[in-house]
Amino acid sequence: MINYSAERAVYRQLADLLREQIAAGQPPPGGRLASTQRIGQEHAVGRDTVRRALAVLVADGLIVMERGYGARVAVEPELTVVAVPRGARVRVRPPTEAERAELGIEPGAATAVIVVTVGGRLRGLYRANQTELRFS
Repeated sequence: MINYSAERAVYRQLADLLREQIAAGQPPPGGRLASTQRIGQEHAVGRDTVRRALAVLVADGLIVMERGYGARVAVEPELTVVAVPRGARVRVRPPTEAERAELGIEPGAATAVIVVTVGGRLRGLYRANQTELRFS
């Protein structure tokens, strides 16, 4: 329920409510969310508030917006399993613009990259949300 007198912005509260519904499987991965108008009516908020809440969920990678079709719950990508050799250094950090382009990370998406180096040489650069590391 939205608390209009709370310190937390209304659109953030709405994003949290929608995030909880998605985590509970309503709608399921690939399923469509209600229309912006319907979400606004259900939670007694304006269209701009709904749009801002949906933008938060897009940035978090929870939903995908399709022009003319609305919002769908993102489908979890299959993970790429990467074997990390003994002695490798693994770092997780935000991607550079060049890395975003190379790895196909949408602008504004909250996705980190995993950098694996061995002996100071780059061994691999991976999207954190699509990679599982296995250590030997």
